Amino acid sequence: MDNIIRKISNTQNIIFLLGIIVYIVCLFTITDIALMLFVTYVVACALNPLVDKLEKRCNRNVAAAIVFGGFIGGILLMFLPIIFIGSHELTNLAHQYPQYVDKVKDFVMTSPVVQEFANSGGLLESITSISKGGLYLFVALVFTYFLMVDRDKILNAIVRFFPNNSRERMREIWNISEQKLSRFVSGQFIASASVGLIVLVGLLILKVDSAVILGCISAVLDIVPIVGPAIALVICLAVVYKMGWTIVILTAIIFLFAQFAENNFVKPYVFGKFMDLHPIVIYIFLFVCAKYFGAVGAIFAPAIAADACVLIEELYLKNMDGDTES
Repeated sequence: MDNIIRKISNTQNIIFLLGIIVYIVCLFTITDIALMLFVTYVVACALNPLVDKLEKRCNRNVAAAIVFGGFIGGILLMFLPIIFIGSHELTNLAHQYPQYVDKVKDFVMTSPVVQEFANSGGLLESITSISKGGLYLFVALVFTYFLMVDRDKILNAIVRFFPNNSRERMREIWNISEQKLSRFVSGQFIASASVGLIVLVGLLILKVDSAVILGCISAVLDIVPIVGPAIALVICLAVVYKMGWTIVILTAIIFLFAQFAENNFVKPYVFGKFMDLHPIVIYIFLFVCAKYFGAVGAIFAPAIAADACVLIEELYLKNMDGDTES
């Protein structure tokens, strides 16, 4: 009994348990802020290896600015074609079916839901929510940049909360966590890109005019588990329905095949190889994070799972195994 108490009550285990308690309290009391900070940490972890490589040739501030600018530019390059091509498709649809556009517009403007929304102050609430989201996005970008620039300073400040004989170990755990989260970003990109590529190739074979935009939409929406692919499928079917039921059925088959290939081959291989996580662990975290933290939690569930497993393994299980062996 005394041996068990000694194992549990050592400094590292106490700090670990207190940290877990504080983290859980923050998640459920300031969920938006906690998730925003975690997302910025994940993005910074994904970009830091590039900054470290570029830092060998220039100052870290310059390296961080170049990588961060490339990251923002890459996001814009990914979404701008979708916006432009999508606008072109919507314009063509409006020209081909003007009567349907007018009917939809009249229905929306005279809908009781819209009227109730306007009378209840829903517009003001929507503007407030959009403004809040924009502020969170701006703060997240600022935090991401500083996590890249001042990574070592921030790490030094964090390890000071631990005893001297544990600080080097905390640095190792931080580096392991960074590697896992960086691999999560790479794995998610590969998985989503595989879906977009399969949909793109399949629709090109069917000679669908909007194959490029539909492939991009499928890849981007695939980031959101369950809901995203369902929305992408509806969009694909809505675009190709005018080509006949044969094309509609074949499009659905292509999309379902893309999801099947991703979930049964790409994701198990990528996440299992890159992050060393069993699919069951990922699905458990997916359901829990989706329930309590919404779409953002579902998107970053594998990252949360990876980070939690690293902390449990490095701070608790290895420590307990060491005490048992001694």
